[in-house]
Amino acid sequence: MSASVAMWPAGAAYIDGRFMPVAEAMIPVTEWGYRRSDVTYDVVSVWDGAFFKLDDHLNRFRNSMNHFRLDPRLSDGDIRGILHELVRRTGLREAYVAMDCLRGTPKPNVERHPVNCRNYLAAFAVPFAWVMSPEVQARGAHLIVATPPRIADDSVDPTVKNFHWGDLTRGLFEARDRGADNCILLDRDGCVTEGPGFNVFAVTDGSVVTSDRVPSPASKRS
Repeated sequence: MSASVAMWPAGAAYIDGRFMPVAEAMIPVTEWGYRRSDVTYDVVSVWDGAFFKLDDHLNRFRNSMNHFRLDPRLSDGDIRGILHELVRRTGLREAYVAMDCLRGTPKPNVERHPVNCRNYLAAFAVPFAWVMSPEVQARGAHLIVATPPRIADDSVDPTVKNFHWGDLTRGLFEARDRGADNCILLDRDGCVTEGPGFNVFAVTDGSVVTSDRVPSPASKRS
């Protein structure tokens, strides 16, 4: 799609059945996704006008929704179509495309329990933005091991996407205070977990490796 026919080149959003420019996208201040971080999400990239591994991201998004007992009443095909439409309306060839499922707000005069909320989809497409700039990547990032431990996986399963970023945000400020580009968080056992928005890999004896740790069977969700 050429930029000349793009409707909203700065970004497009979809909230609960309606498309709009990203600058007009809003959720209510009473929304539990905002007030309680009762939400899950996924992010997929668009490169040279094509989604990268969209089916894999949709599968992970569905697994995350199932884990948190969220159901926006949309099929994976429905969500795929919404994401494609968002990118079409921006005309972007490289884009950051996010999909969120929010809990909603309890209906009036009923118990304030998550079962009484209507879940819904919010999504947006904006120009792609790097976690670390290409300039930092070219010279090599200066990272620190931040003081805060990552939230324990027996509290929040790290295999499902969530908005629990308090520890990561503390780490970002610590990195800035110490003159570093970014940070890595450990768990309470001293094992490497992740950084703010990125996974961690190492090259050991010529092989690319990462953690082989998986959650306990009791915390897994299909």
